[in-house]
Amino acid sequence: MSSTETETTTASRNNKSEVPPRNSGKEAGARTRQQRVISTPNDVAGLVMMQIDAVNTKKDELTIAVKGLTDTSKQLVRAYAEHAKAIQKLQQRIKQLEEKDKS
Repeated sequence: MSSTETETTTASRNNKSEVPPRNSGKEAGARTRQQRVISTPNDVAGLVMMQIDAVNTKKDELTIAVKGLTDTSKQLVRAYAEHAKAIQKLQQRIKQLEEKDKS
């Protein structure tokens, strides 16, 4: 059950109408959340479960994002190390060739 359905059901159960928020944006969303009428333990449990599910979903998304960043970082470190090694070899080769030309 969505939060809108829960709010509508709760408001109709109590014969109360909810006042729409005056402001728009984040404040409106915050006020809407504050105006919920909870009359039964089932309503409380439903809202808590919805919030827990939302938090768990965000945690899962963050975990996936962190793992992706970790993998990308590892690839970048490997590529950097390979390039640094190639540059060192080229520098050594240049020194050898310069010494050979001087002789």
